[in-house]
Amino acid sequence: MNKPDNSTIINICVIPSDQVGVECVNISQSLKSDGTMFVLDGETKFPHMTVYMARFSNDQIPNILKSVGGLMEGAKSFLCKHTGYFMTKGRYFEVSYEKSTPFVALHEKLISELKEYRINPGQPYEEGYFTPYTEAQQNNAKETGYDLAHKLFRPHVTLTRYQEGKVPEINPETPPIDLSFPLQKICVYKADDNGAVYEKLTEFIV
Repeated sequence: MNKPDNSTIINICVIPSDQVGVECVNISQSLKSDGTMFVLDGETKFPHMTVYMARFSNDQIPNILKSVGGLMEGAKSFLCKHTGYFMTKGRYFEVSYEKSTPFVALHEKLISELKEYRINPGQPYEEGYFTPYTEAQQNNAKETGYDLAHKLFRPHVTLTRYQEGKVPEINPETPPIDLSFPLQKICVYKADDNGAVYEKLTEFIV
């Protein structure tokens, strides 16, 4: 399937506190090597935690912003609890966060609120960030537009991605610091074909 014309990936994400954001950038910068494809810089590549992401027709963006705004009116802060680090099969190294009840509730509400605006429901374009594309990811993508939905939802901040064949045998060394923070800011961004955010459409303070 060809990429749909006049469409954009929309990424609704949690932005960490300023202090945690700085720490994530520092850790990411310390990982930079010939084997990494990118590191965070706090500007063009900055820490964020995707809650829901999918492709939509450009003419649906106003409806998406309105729906997310309505959902945020009743949102309450909760702790985004740091639980460790994780290396994915896709070679991404991440800061992991607890899949808490309020986090899952926010994720599921966004899926429900935005389902009517999705492009090609049931037959999504296979995005670059779907790789590796498992059967479970395919099912989630068909239902929600997001491969890491429902049981696969994994709150995380991506620190870097390693090149094929250059993934460390053990997780990189990281400082023994707590990267937990209270939820304060949720943003809606446009994202590129790999899911990386690049243009902020709006933000909500919780």
